[in-house]
Amino acid sequence: MEHTEGLGRLAQVWVDGELLRVCDNLSSDRRRCPPGLLDACRFVYTCEAGTDWSAARRMNPGRKQQLEPLQRWSYVGYGRVVAIMPVLVDFGSLVMEDGTWTTDESLIGQYVAVQIDRLDITRENNE
Repeated sequence: MEHTEGLGRLAQVWVDGELLRVCDNLSSDRRRCPPGLLDACRFVYTCEAGTDWSAARRMNPGRKQQLEPLQRWSYVGYGRVVAIMPVLVDFGSLVMEDGTWTTDESLIGQYVAVQIDRLDITRENNE
């Protein structure tokens, strides 16, 4: 953790040399998460609309694996699908589950782009 404005607010977190802007779900109402190394946490993202996998495939012809910042804690996530049920996308520095499930096995190995409206950092055991 580099810096946080507090629970549910903007935080900055280093991941593999990349400074990400995220929504802080680690702090409590009474105490901000202190700067330093974080244990037992994970990153999750939310999208206002579900992912259209056909369109997502077309939007990453360059086969990129990165999080491209937009504003605040939103990103375009370019990645490679590594599993389905649930769908796991490898964005390079992070592997995260997508909320839109599919049983289409042909999606595995495909490069996709997804709209990430909010990237959260949370405790490992939070759902």
